Amino acid sequence: MYELLVFESNSLYHSKTSESEYNALSMFVELCREFISPEYVAESETCFDSSSLHMSYADCSGGDKPMLVLLIGTITDEMRSKAQETLKKMYIRICEDCNAAEIPLNRSVCAECAGYM
Repeated sequence: MYELLVFESNSLYHSKTSESEYNALSMFVELCREFISPEYVAESETCFDSSSLHMSYADCSGGDKPMLVLLIGTITDEMRSKAQETLKKMYIRICEDCNAAEIPLNRSVCAECAGYM
């Protein structure tokens, strides 16, 4: 059994439960995307923490409403690495012109395509 909790300024904001490891991981990433949106919180202002019994992702930007997403349950190494990989991908997009290059979230085209414009 996995429990997912979302805290806002140390107060419980939202919670969900899941029986399966796969669903728990999917819900964790979705809650991170929803409550610690890459559009508003830079990757450098987030904190990922994990142990064998929990995984957390937090907004460390110092804003007035810091959010924390917490997954409680048995955390495997595979779950941990998959979560980290997926959370990093939230901050990457594909170039709109060449559809090949991975670029930071705040740009729409890669440096190569921008040079030809």
